[in-house]
Amino acid sequence: MRKFLPLLIIVVTVVALGALAAWRLAGDEPRHEGRAAKPLAVELATARVQPMPVFLRAVGQVRSEHSVQIRPQVSGQLRAIYFTEGAEVKNSQRLFLIDPVPYETTLSAAKAELAYAKEQAKRLAPLAGKEYVTTQEYDNARIAVDKARAALKQAEINLAYTAIQAPIAGRTGSLGAKVGDLVAPGDAAALVSINQLRPILVYYNIPQQDLATLRSYRAKGGIRVFITHEDGSGALGEGELVFVDNNVNTDTGTVLLKARLTNDDEALWPGQYVGVRTRLTVQANAVVIPQSAVQTGQNGNFVYVVENGGAAIRTVLIDRQVEDLAVVTSGLEGGETVVRRAPRNLRPGVKVVPIGESANEAVGQ
Repeated sequence: MRKFLPLLIIVVTVVALGALAAWRLAGDEPRHEGRAAKPLAVELATARVQPMPVFLRAVGQVRSEHSVQIRPQVSGQLRAIYFTEGAEVKNSQRLFLIDPVPYETTLSAAKAELAYAKEQAKRLAPLAGKEYVTTQEYDNARIAVDKARAALKQAEINLAYTAIQAPIAGRTGSLGAKVGDLVAPGDAAALVSINQLRPILVYYNIPQQDLATLRSYRAKGGIRVFITHEDGSGALGEGELVFVDNNVNTDTGTVLLKARLTNDDEALWPGQYVGVRTRLTVQANAVVIPQSAVQTGQNGNFVYVVENGGAAIRTVLIDRQVEDLAVVTSGLEGGETVVRRAPRNLRPGVKVVPIGESANEAVGQ
């Protein structure tokens, strides 16, 4: 009996597995070859016809139109500073005071010297006419008057130099000296620098092959320039193209351009790198779609369009991208419904339904 036991166990196991398989097969839902696949929910957009600008893009650098370094014109001890470093100052605003006492003394002495020279010349004038003194003596007296007058003028200038004023309006940088320091015209460090921020310039370059196009559009009117962050995001301001260099840089093959912006909100700062878009013209009737709708395949760019409720591939030519829109020059005429963001499982012929709409509604439509 024991020798038949393993065989019995094997038989029972086989019968049990067969019964389990039959039960599972019986419970499976029968398949229908002709049943339609469930529509795929996608985000849709419409190809629109609208005006679109034509831009030249570049990276530029912000620079002050007027930048000055304040240096002393006379030597002396710095007695006062009338502003805070980094502050905005006005044109002709008082900035520094160098000890004026030595220059006031020199001015007083120059005035006295001039008065004495004039008196001497006045006294010798009638004597020279009567030849009581030589002509040379009288001429020397008159020359002494001229020298004293020049010395007085120089003393006045030097005294004026002790009160230093801002030659332009702008924002100050860091201080190069503090109260009590001895300063002189030959010092290596400036007392302070001032950068004009309003208006301000943006320097940038374009390839030489774009120069002819730029000049042709500029001849028709002013060229507007739009400034963004360096990565192209955010608007920092707009202004006018004010300068095109008269030569091509032979090292880079580019042409230097300058744009001027009012910069009233001081969004632009000297030295800052920015994105630059030079608007040449506005295309009146451009076909545009979301840039996210454009796919890249072996044969170039294409989009999925919705035809009879299903996805179909349409080859397109893209001229340029403006913000998040792609300008289409071939393949779409406007009014077509395209898939804004194609999921990975989207294929030609697959039925699609806008996100948020049920599959039953789509089939009914």
